[in-house]
Amino acid sequence: MAETTRQSYIFEHTERIRWVDLDAAGVLNNAVYLTLLEQARFAFFSELGLLEGAQFPFLLGDTHVRFLLPGGAGETVTIRTGVSRVGTKSFEMVYELESERGVLARAEATLVWVDSQLQSIPIPDAARALISPS
Repeated sequence: MAETTRQSYIFEHTERIRWVDLDAAGVLNNAVYLTLLEQARFAFFSELGLLEGAQFPFLLGDTHVRFLLPGGAGETVTIRTGVSRVGTKSFEMVYELESERGVLARAEATLVWVDSQLQSIPIPDAARALISPS
């Protein structure tokens, strides 16, 4: 099956940075960025109706984050996301995290569709239709 590609963000999710999200330097801990990506992913796939019992039908295979500005306590972060590529068993998502001060980070993630035994399987046609870039 041919792969499809898109770079635009089609979904937005907002989170507030809590004091517990900060590191010893007083800025958003780098590990929390992955949590913010996951929260946006959860909201996106929930809206699409692709989560069964609040469980992802895929696993994170790879992720890259480019940190641009440090996040701070109390800031509201808007996470924009979209699916940029759909393959046979995996797909890629792109993200942009922005606060009132500007873009904090940009990220990409590769996700692999799995069965109940966590073995990779082809992306089901119904899911493919929902997530494929237009």
